Amino acid sequence: MTTASTTLIRVADRNDINPLTPVLVDAFVDTPDASWLIPDPDERRRIYQQLCPAILTHGITAGTVYTSDDHAGAALWLPHTVAHSPDPHHAATVDRVTGPHAPRFARLAALLHNHTPPRPHTYLAYLGVAPDRQRHGTGTALLTHRHATCDTAGTPVHLIATTPDARRLYQRLGYYDTTPTPVHLPDGGPPLWPMWRQPHTHTNTRRER
Repeated sequence: MTTASTTLIRVADRNDINPLTPVLVDAFVDTPDASWLIPDPDERRRIYQQLCPAILTHGITAGTVYTSDDHAGAALWLPHTVAHSPDPHHAATVDRVTGPHAPRFARLAALLHNHTPPRPHTYLAYLGVAPDRQRHGTGTALLTHRHATCDTAGTPVHLIATTPDARRLYQRLGYYDTTPTPVHLPDGGPPLWPMWRQPHTHTNTRRER
C-alpha cells in the first residue's frame, strides 16, 4: 500500500496536465459544490473535462502545482496575492467553459474571496486525489510536502474545505475552522468550511491563534 511516507511528491509542469486532468475530473465531479454548480451529472462531467485543464494551467502559471510520482493526485497552491486579485484571463476562461453555469461559478468565487483572510498566506485552491487512491496517503503526502516549506518560511495556509471528510483530513494536519459555523452556498447549497493553519515549529506543533 502506498503511504504518505513512501509517495514521491514533485512540482508539476505542463506535461502533467493531460494525465492529471481525468484524475481531477473524477475527484471533483461528484462533490457537493460541483453538484450545486452544475446539477446535471452528464453536463457536469463534460464541463469539468474542459475546466480541469484550465485550472491546472492557471495553477502552474500563477502558483505551484504538486503531484505524486504516479499522478494519483494534485494540490494547487496560490500566493495570497493571487487569491485576492484573480487573474482576469483565467476568469474569462472559466466563464467561457462553464457557459450558462458561469453565474454560479462567479457566486462561488465571490464567496471564496469574501472569506479569504487579508494577511499574507499560502492558499490551497484545490486538492484532488483519484477516488481509488483516496484514504491511501496521497492527499496527506501532497499536503505535508508543502507544509514543510510553509513551516520553514513561517507562512500560514488558508483553504476552503468542501466536504466533511476533507475537513477532517485538514483538522488532523493542524487546520482549524475560521468561522463559528459552516458557510453555505446560496439557494440551499452545501456547506463550506474556511480553515487556517498556523506554521508549525519544533517548539510549537500546536495551532496558534
